[in-house]
Amino acid sequence: MKGLYVVAAVTMAGVSAVFALLAELQKRYDLSTASLGWIGGAAFAAALVTQLSLARYADRGHARLVLRAGVVACAAGLLWFAVATELWQFVAARAVLGAGVGMLVPPARRAILLTADGNQGEKLGMFYASYLAGFVFGPPIAGAIAEVTDVRVPFAVLGLAVLATLVPVARLDLPEAERGAPLALTERRVLRRLVADRRVVAAMLVIVSFRYSVGVFEPLWAHHLDHLGASTMVVTLSLTVFALPMLLVAKRAGALSDRYGSRYTSVLAGFATVPLMAAYGWVTSIPLLFLLVLPHGLGEAVESPGTQAALADAAPKSDAAAAQGLGEAAGSAAAAIGAFTSAPLYAWAGPGPAWLTAGAVMAALLTGSTLLDRPVRSRLGPHPVAA
Repeated sequence: MKGLYVVAAVTMAGVSAVFALLAELQKRYDLSTASLGWIGGAAFAAALVTQLSLARYADRGHARLVLRAGVVACAAGLLWFAVATELWQFVAARAVLGAGVGMLVPPARRAILLTADGNQGEKLGMFYASYLAGFVFGPPIAGAIAEVTDVRVPFAVLGLAVLATLVPVARLDLPEAERGAPLALTERRVLRRLVADRRVVAAMLVIVSFRYSVGVFEPLWAHHLDHLGASTMVVTLSLTVFALPMLLVAKRAGALSDRYGSRYTSVLAGFATVPLMAAYGWVTSIPLLFLLVLPHGLGEAVESPGTQAALADAAPKSDAAAAQGLGEAAGSAAAAIGAFTSAPLYAWAGPGPAWLTAGAVMAALLTGSTLLDRPVRSRLGPHPVAA
C-alpha cells in the first residue's frame, strides 16, 4: 500500500499550496474576501458530487479506475490554477481539484480497511500521516518557489508531480470486488441503508464537524494572517507548524482508536479543538496564533483517523467504500457550507465573530453526535459489526 501513501502525500502538497497561496492570489488578481469562499467552497461541493456518485463503484470492481481518475483530475486542477487569471477560472480549477480528491480517497481507504488485520485505526493513521506529510512540506515548497519565481509556478510543478504518481498507482494491487453482476435492490439502496443507522449518522456528525472546520480554515487562515501583516512565507510556515505535530504523532494517534475506541477518541478530540477554533479571530499576535495551532493540530491528528474508523465500525464491511464515500460526502457538504459562509461573515462582521461562529457550529454538531450514540471508552478493539 506504499503507493497509496505516495499519492496521498503528493496530492495533499498540491491542495495545501492553494491554502498557502490564496492570499497572494487575492492580491495579484484583485479578488474580494467574499470570493475566497467561492474558491474554497467549489472544491468541497465538487467532492460532494463525486463522493455520492462514484465512491460506490470502488465496491463494485472499479477501484483502480476510480483512483486513477482521481489522480488525473487533481493534476488537471493544479495545472489549471497555474494558468488561471480570473475568479471563475480559480473556482473551476478548485472544483476539478476537489472532485479529484473526492474520487481518490474512498477507494484508497477501502483498500486499507480491507487489508487491515485488527489495526485499522493505525493503518488509517498512517494514511492520514501521508496526507499530513504533503501538508507539512507542500506550503513551504510552494512558498519558496513563488518567492523565487512567480505565484503560478508552484501549481505547475505540483500538478506535474501529482500526474507522475500515476506510475506507483499502476503498480498497486487493490482488492477488487466482482464486476459485471447486476446490483441487487438492497445494494442500489446502500446509501439509504447507511443513513438509516443511528450509529452511522452519529459517526458522520463528527466527520461533519471536523470537515466544517476545514472549510472555514481554507478561505480564512491565509487571509487572516495576511490581514495581521504576515508575509507569504510566514503564512506557509504557519501551515507547517499546524501540520508537523500531526505528522509526528499520526500513527500513534490512529492507534489510540484501536486501543480506547474510535468513537471515544474522535469525539473527545473534536471537543478539544472547539475552543481553539473559536479563539483564532480574537488573537492579533502572530506568534500566539502559531502556539495555538500546535494543540489544534494534535487534536485533529487523533480526530481524523478516529472518525474514519468509527464510521467503518458502524457500517458493514460490504459497504466499506460506500460508507467512507458517504462520510466524505457529508463532510464535503459541511466544508462547502463553512467556506461559502465564513468568508462573507469575515468580510461583514470581522474575524472574531467569524471564527467564534465556526467554533459554535462544531460544538453543536459534536453534541448532536454524542446524544445519538454516547461515546464509551473501550479496550475491546473494533466493533463486532466491522470485525
